[in-house]
Amino acid sequence: MKLRQVVDDFKVEELSDFKVSDSGKYKLYLLEKRSMESFALLGYLSRSNNIPVSGFGIAGLKDKHAVTRQYLTVPSRYEIKNPAEKNFNLNFIGFVDKAIEIGNLTGNRFEITARDIQKDELQSMNKKAGSVNAIGIPNYFDSQRFESVVKNKFIVKSILKKEYEEAVKIFLTRYARHESSKSKEEKRFIAENWSSLKNLNIKNPLFAKIVNEYRKTDSWLLVYKKIPLNLREIFTSAYQSYLWNECVKDVLRQTIDKKNLYGVEYAPGELIFYKNVSSDELKDIPATFKTISHDIKPSEFEEKIIDGVLSREGIGIEEFNIKKETENFFKVYERNVIVKPADFSMSLLGIDELNDKGKNNKFKVTLSFTLPRGSYATLITKRMFNS
Repeated sequence: MKLRQVVDDFKVEELSDFKVSDSGKYKLYLLEKRSMESFALLGYLSRSNNIPVSGFGIAGLKDKHAVTRQYLTVPSRYEIKNPAEKNFNLNFIGFVDKAIEIGNLTGNRFEITARDIQKDELQSMNKKAGSVNAIGIPNYFDSQRFESVVKNKFIVKSILKKEYEEAVKIFLTRYARHESSKSKEEKRFIAENWSSLKNLNIKNPLFAKIVNEYRKTDSWLLVYKKIPLNLREIFTSAYQSYLWNECVKDVLRQTIDKKNLYGVEYAPGELIFYKNVSSDELKDIPATFKTISHDIKPSEFEEKIIDGVLSREGIGIEEFNIKKETENFFKVYERNVIVKPADFSMSLLGIDELNDKGKNNKFKVTLSFTLPRGSYATLITKRMFNS
């Protein structure tokens, strides 16, 4: 099975309920783009229209390797002079009184084409589609949430353990495959010369700023706080999301017969999915589970699960109180344990023209469904295309 062989294989459309009028403080556009990263496009629109990047409002980042439709606002005083170019198109919808902020959407509609499917796989896929429709899937945070995590090193875990030097070292020396060769080279250079960090000539402006703070203060905590706040917030949410996933995995282990559970790899490790769930087992799965923070008020069941997860992590609940030291904090909120896609369907599109090579034995299918905001379409593909 192959996903995203061409950009049209992954389509996502934002669902919103804006109250549009003939006048207002902000202009509302429907942005259609293909093969473009959201921040890169906003930067381009900013430069070409003399609009500050902060003036653009979007509800969420959409995949680069996809065809996407999402809403965008700009203050009414600005004009977008280039609403249509090769890889994007901005359609003016009307005016709204408030700028769009992250999370201002009701959900997303997806259309995902999977290719290189054998004929004997189609029957099992139909069965899985019925299962997804009937009992949903675990509502995990998927790999996209963990792009700041390299080789399972969570920066904020080091902060919780007051290992501030280790946190800074991870940031300055660990790199992912998608990073530029220039960034990788500098991080390798820093790692190889860590013991003489103060004497290094650093080219990257942010890295240089961080190292300069170490020269001035000798305080690894102050050095850590030189990492931009928005990045530190990403580190915090990544670890909290990972812990929530671990909790949900333990929930499933305790409520579902293990013969109906199986693992699927994702960025920080492994997720657990279920194949079948009895009505009694479904009743035992809580509707929601809280995210972990020092001021959480867990139910008895949640407390037992959380204690087990934190014991494996070697961390106590009281260590999550880091706001005073770092200006970051872990927010408690409830997230649905199970998510059921709405309007789910699977359509057989026939022979896969990209992979069949004239043998008439490779097929393509399209999955169409709607998910609430914060849920990951890639989990549907993990469930559908892994046994």
